[in-house]
Amino acid sequence: MNTIQHTGHTLTWEEHNPGDHTLIFLHGYSASRRSWSQVLPHFAPLGRCVTLDLPGHFPAQAPDDYDCLTQEQLLDLETNAVQQICPTGSITLIGHSTGGLVALGVASRLPDQVTRVISVDGVVWGPLTGLLGFAHFLLRRNLYPVFWALWRYTQLSPWAMMYGVSYYVHRQIDHYRNPLAWQLCYESHPWYRQQRLMSLAALLRMLEVCDIRPLITDLPTPVLALTGDRDPVVPREQAQWLAHNLPRANLRIFGDTGHAPQIEMADDCLRIMLDWLQAHPG
Repeated sequence: MNTIQHTGHTLTWEEHNPGDHTLIFLHGYSASRRSWSQVLPHFAPLGRCVTLDLPGHFPAQAPDDYDCLTQEQLLDLETNAVQQICPTGSITLIGHSTGGLVALGVASRLPDQVTRVISVDGVVWGPLTGLLGFAHFLLRRNLYPVFWALWRYTQLSPWAMMYGVSYYVHRQIDHYRNPLAWQLCYESHPWYRQQRLMSLAALLRMLEVCDIRPLITDLPTPVLALTGDRDPVVPREQAQWLAHNLPRANLRIFGDTGHAPQIEMADDCLRIMLDWLQAHPG
């Protein structure tokens, strides 16, 4: 595990295999680098695969007084990390949810180096809906103790974490029958239970007011936008906006799928991503 320090934050990243072209994987809100563990072997033939934290997401560390984050600060932190991970050479950014927002924002800052972006249910603007929309409401009304109690429950065990994740998918019965979902929860829980909830609240407040549309309207980078048609957190209209407004964007919508097509429709999602990468050489 490697570390990067910037403006009081420590981000961590891990290189999983070597290669000439660098693919950097960015996880979503409240997740961790381990959320990509099952797909990394499939991307290894395409280049050097690296997983990178979001600020304040364990094992990343934040300053003791960290309770506020702006969109600009988030993109500053992540752009600095990407440049340190890959000072020269071409980069592909692959992000889920908040990681999709970061991927697009960093690509707008490094258009000569980032050659491809895959955004899986990526956040484009706030506020969010569903469970995270309710969390926005709690934090806006200064009800942090209620937010803390809800998220703390999901930290108690992999089973509780699995229950929390069920609010992000569309077909909850299938979610509990999905061995990939269980495996990811068991692998991710040791880190998730150490997550500082104040750090999650800081990022969530930013997601309520974020908007990267002004930054990416003229983004020249090829973008693949993937979304579920029943996403309860990031409405599919956000991915559709990418397809309609970015000059080199492709859109794929998964039917009867929520906020995690890489888990709910794992085989189809992986195939689409790999086919698109092959069709758009880095």
